[in-house]
Amino acid sequence: MQVRRRAANGDALRYEFLIGLRYLRARRRERFVSLIAIISLAGIAFGTFALSLALSVMSGFEINLRGLLLTFTPQITIERSDGGVWNPAALEHRIAALPGVAAAAPFVTSQVMAVSSSDSGGAGLVSGGIIRGVQPHDNPVLKELSDTLENGTLADLETTHPVTIVDKGVKRQVELPGAIIGKSLAFELGVRPGDPVILISPASLGTGIGPPRLKRFVVTGFFHSGMYEFDSTLIFVALKDGRALLADDASLESGLELRLVNMFDAPAIRGRIAAMAGPDFEVSDWTTANAPLFSALKLEKFTYFMVLLLIVLVAAFNIIATQVMVVMERRKEIAILRTMGARAASIAAIFLCQGAALGVVGTILGDGAGFVTAYLVGRYHLIHLPADMFMVNAVPVELNPWNFIAVAAATIVLCLLASIYPALQAARLSPVEVIRYE
Repeated sequence: MQVRRRAANGDALRYEFLIGLRYLRARRRERFVSLIAIISLAGIAFGTFALSLALSVMSGFEINLRGLLLTFTPQITIERSDGGVWNPAALEHRIAALPGVAAAAPFVTSQVMAVSSSDSGGAGLVSGGIIRGVQPHDNPVLKELSDTLENGTLADLETTHPVTIVDKGVKRQVELPGAIIGKSLAFELGVRPGDPVILISPASLGTGIGPPRLKRFVVTGFFHSGMYEFDSTLIFVALKDGRALLADDASLESGLELRLVNMFDAPAIRGRIAAMAGPDFEVSDWTTANAPLFSALKLEKFTYFMVLLLIVLVAAFNIIATQVMVVMERRKEIAILRTMGARAASIAAIFLCQGAALGVVGTILGDGAGFVTAYLVGRYHLIHLPADMFMVNAVPVELNPWNFIAVAAATIVLCLLASIYPALQAARLSPVEVIRYE
């Protein structure tokens, strides 16, 4: 009558939950069952811990890599479809007025050969590179370049600098424009700030007509982004100097590069710019430029999630075994509850509450430990990595709340699914048969 009265008052879940928790506590003859429940709880906690920590690390690597790629990759790039040189001033003012566009600036770029000078004035070391002619003055698009500078400033690109060179064994002083190069490229060329470097247009070498097109610059600074692809190839010069060197280069690319208020708005803003610019222009954004890489990262992250979720799945199988044994041990109590008026759904709810309790407690323990561990690893850089191999010197961590929520939801759902079979078995028990034979 007491069970029926509580059910009638809408408090059925309370007694079902209390009975489910009581069934998890061991009596003397049921300690083995309780031990399996503890092992299941530990498996759930360990699985959620590993899963939440792995997702935090993967998210950290993804954000870190995206930041490195966007250091020198424009968020949106606008070029002519035919690859021709054009004056972007008129289009620049129209695009800069669009909502969501923080800044726009012209650029030119092409492949070049970089040659250092020996002490005697002859050619030294040679390396391939990519020159980027930019507007150094008041250019918000180059914010990342400013943040990665180890020597010099962007203002050094605007002016010429006195440099002593050796020409045919005679020393003389000349005024050279500045260039900022990657630290790895500087190491390959063996140059330091203040040393001259010659940039040669490879296209002029292939024509065989007339002298090769080259220009001498002085190294005014180094940048170090941490990404070898950039640090070993990029050379930044003033826009006017880049145009002067690459005037007749067939591989010259010129256009506009944009910085956005929110970089994730790039696809939508790219569509508006493409409609504004017309079919003569090609508009691309950072999501399409690095789409295969980011797709691979998402796939890898999803794969880690599914593989580590198997740890939770193994613990869920332990929950099935635990609850099946609880049903066998509690046959008499279940029969008594049924004779007192408890419905089959209420009996099933008792064991569903057991699974939910194990899932919630294990998730709290595992997710909490994963959050604390991820915070400590990211805050104090506890795990160090070789920077030349991983582009970072410590494991990056991103504490994204949605990762922890996804782990918790997946764990609790698995625990509830694991409880369905034992719950149905308990609900199907016939109280008459149990009382007759036991």
